[in-house]
Amino acid sequence: MTFQDNLKLTTEPTTLSSWALAICRAIDSYGINSQKLLQEIGINTDLLQDPNGRIPTSQITQLWALAVEASGDESLGLKVANFVQPTSFNALSFSLLVSESLADAWIRIKRYYEIISNVLEMEIVEGELESALCFNRLPGKDYAPEAIDAFMATSYLMPLQVSHGLVRPIRLELERSPPSDTTPFQSLFSCPINFNSSGNRIYFSSEALNTPFPSANRELAIRNDDAIEEYLSRLSSQSFSSKVAKEIVISMSLGNPDREAIAKVFHMSSRNLQRKLKLENTTFSEQLDLIRKRLALTYILDSDLAIIEISFRLGFKDPSNFTRAFKRWYKQSPLQYRKQG
Repeated sequence: MTFQDNLKLTTEPTTLSSWALAICRAIDSYGINSQKLLQEIGINTDLLQDPNGRIPTSQITQLWALAVEASGDESLGLKVANFVQPTSFNALSFSLLVSESLADAWIRIKRYYEIISNVLEMEIVEGELESALCFNRLPGKDYAPEAIDAFMATSYLMPLQVSHGLVRPIRLELERSPPSDTTPFQSLFSCPINFNSSGNRIYFSSEALNTPFPSANRELAIRNDDAIEEYLSRLSSQSFSSKVAKEIVISMSLGNPDREAIAKVFHMSSRNLQRKLKLENTTFSEQLDLIRKRLALTYILDSDLAIIEISFRLGFKDPSNFTRAFKRWYKQSPLQYRKQG
């Protein structure tokens, strides 16, 4: 089981790691070192190169906040859309590009949006004259307003590209408050924009919804749909120990991993959690130790983080406890290992 395998779809909201890569590319375009921001948050940079990797949405939200603060650009989300690649949304990107129409693409977005992030629910509202793609907030789940800006911009640029400029939005509604300068929004969307709205919706004329896309290819769309189904199926059919391991990684990024707290995630007692793990010939302590061992090596080799910072990120209350554990794993102290690396 790799570290990347530990960050798939979980009860904790997660986001596809390639989305974070697009954010980082936008950050770098301002002359800001995105790697430093990732290290500050505790995001493993290796995940950005894994097309199937997932990152806790809470960390993505932190990345957005730091990026806006560092760049001073309240419209950063719009710029991120320019760095979205055909591979950014896994096979979903390709399915959308070869969809028969915007209506066909919207159905795919609604069906498979969870592959990108599981903090929103997509809804399609069709009317006689206009129709909307709605980004509905799921109860108890939060996200950065810049993330919605980026998704909205992508939802505009994709049909604009594949329709050769024929399909354009007629209005936009955003929950967020207006930025101090709304010019970037007006310049990009070229339509009325209502801020402080009750929801996040992008409207197109119902006629435009069924405009055929020149790039349509039903066979390719179906093949990519199959790839998406396989990906989602693979995520949902993991062993219980794998699911526990994923929750350990997520809780570790938020603080000290606690067996009682993780048991509550699965709506069971700590004793029942241990019993289920025992059926797979493992224990909570073993899973925690394996994850700490892998992450410790990543932090020691791939960053200049202080030993005390690494120990806290791994959930050790005292750096001396981390040093003892590292010696048990790798027969050397963290500093000795770092010098050799």
